[in-house]
Amino acid sequence: MHTTNKYLIAGPCALESREQIKHVVKFLSAREVKIIRASLWKPRTAPDWDGLGILGLYTLLEETLPFGITPATEVMNSQQTYEILKALKIFGDKASIFLWIGSRNQNHFEICEIAKLIKENTDNITLMIKNQMWEDKKHWLGLHKHILSTQYPKERLIGCHRGFAPGRSSNPNELRNLPNYEMAMEVKSEMDVSMLIDPSHIAGRRDKVFIIAKEAKRYPFDGYFLEVHENVENAKTDKDQQLSFDEFDLLLETIKEEVLKE
Repeated sequence: MHTTNKYLIAGPCALESREQIKHVVKFLSAREVKIIRASLWKPRTAPDWDGLGILGLYTLLEETLPFGITPATEVMNSQQTYEILKALKIFGDKASIFLWIGSRNQNHFEICEIAKLIKENTDNITLMIKNQMWEDKKHWLGLHKHILSTQYPKERLIGCHRGFAPGRSSNPNELRNLPNYEMAMEVKSEMDVSMLIDPSHIAGRRDKVFIIAKEAKRYPFDGYFLEVHENVENAKTDKDQQLSFDEFDLLLETIKEEVLKE
């Protein structure tokens, strides 16, 4: 029997249907993944399908919590956070969820409201914040500082490195976003928080996810945040970077010593 050591969070980029999440939960839970992501709201570069939103909230909770799985989803404002908190209460005092603030959400007023709502209503939510899209250590540190200024407990705050938007720097490997592993480690150390790596958003392509995961092993990241889809060619969002089930199993072979222990 295995138990999780570092964080291993995986699942589809977005929740698409009840049947989908059932399929994903069955597959990932069999591999000891206890936190399964499936975003309800999806910010898009250009107008497109942007998630089930509030209509998918109870589907996500109903297909995870009763099976001992912690659901994970992105939130962009306090209203979304409020709706999640309200729904979570229906599932009991111990019901938990993993929320994150994405790289496109840089409104510190809203970020602080999200943190306050969580802090004042439950001890069962972990909040993760991804780095902003542009490469700036001061801003990245500031995101964490804004959240902690609300007296949000540091032990329930996690950082995540998803790379920085390319443009000014060379990008010979044609990655979707450029990693700065050293900066991620500096933020981890200076803020004294756990730091995950998101190979999916850095790579932008399934084959390159393996390269980024291998590179990240040289640094003391505290876990992986991965996109996995049951039918990648028909995924409604980010289909190029989501791993198939078979590809996830291959990747797990290379990282299982870090994220699983006897």
